[in-house]
Amino acid sequence: MVRYIIFDFDGTLANTNGLVLDSWQETLRHYLGHELPERVIEATYGEVLVATMAKLIPGTEVDEAVEYFRAYQDSLPKKEMIHAFDGVTDLLVELRRRGCLIGVGTSRTANTFHDYMTMLGMYELVDEVVTMNDVTRHKPDPETAEAVLKKLAAHDGREWSDALRKEAIFIGDTKYDIGCAQNAGIDSVLVGWSHYVDEEDMAASGFAPTYKIKKPAELLELI
Repeated sequence: MVRYIIFDFDGTLANTNGLVLDSWQETLRHYLGHELPERVIEATYGEVLVATMAKLIPGTEVDEAVEYFRAYQDSLPKKEMIHAFDGVTDLLVELRRRGCLIGVGTSRTANTFHDYMTMLGMYELVDEVVTMNDVTRHKPDPETAEAVLKKLAAHDGREWSDALRKEAIFIGDTKYDIGCAQNAGIDSVLVGWSHYVDEEDMAASGFAPTYKIKKPAELLELI
């Protein structure tokens, strides 16, 4: 029985795709003088920002470019550009009604995650959270998934054991999420409601989701 449900945030619970894409294109225009194809940027979704910055804008001062990216993103109208995907809030409500514990494992910073979750009114539907500030090794390393699961087990009053991995499932929209779950020995779900995912590239990275779903409600059938 699946008791511990772990979600990624960006592109899984919340549609921040436009916000992220706009921020990247502005940063690319500033440093490279041109934009990149949307799918090139989408392929980096889920990766830690500093790693993507070094890859897409080689030779630049990464910290400076990250600061530029974040300053531009902070200037954008969040309430107009961020919303929960259709059916996600209803899914969280139903999962809690069924007695599941819900965690979030995100590569977003703690501050912006807190701000966006508060804006969306979703905090009360989540039991435990792990952000990029809480780990030293990021997705697809298993640390994020394992950290969330350990917090959920403690929240549940249970001692940690490897057997708990079989009671968990990780839901995400990128190869980094699927790899994180796979490396942690946790079943994974690739969502199909967010953006284009190059599954050949995912497979070439050695990752494969346990399940795929197109709508949030389909998760209920899996668990």
